[in-house]
Amino acid sequence: MGTANKEEKVCPKCGTDEKQRKYGLNGSGNQRYKCGVCKREYTLKPMQRGYDTQTKEQALKLLTQGMTGRGVGKALGMSKANAYRWAREASKKGR
Repeated sequence: MGTANKEEKVCPKCGTDEKQRKYGLNGSGNQRYKCGVCKREYTLKPMQRGYDTQTKEQALKLLTQGMTGRGVGKALGMSKANAYRWAREASKKGR
């Protein structure tokens, strides 16, 4: 029972599975751990941040069709700043 969890808790820095201790929660509520050997703090399965490429493409499509950044933000449930930033980055890449 305890060995399955112990095998998963391997330090990403030194690679040891010894002395891995719980060390609180991160901002999204996932368990943090601290390696007793190298003192590294880590999360086993951190949540990925950001939006997928499909959402970015949809935002750019809406912007090119004439929708405002605010409208894109409301339609896709995100900040208007994201839509403006993605449009600026796309124009730099020559899209």
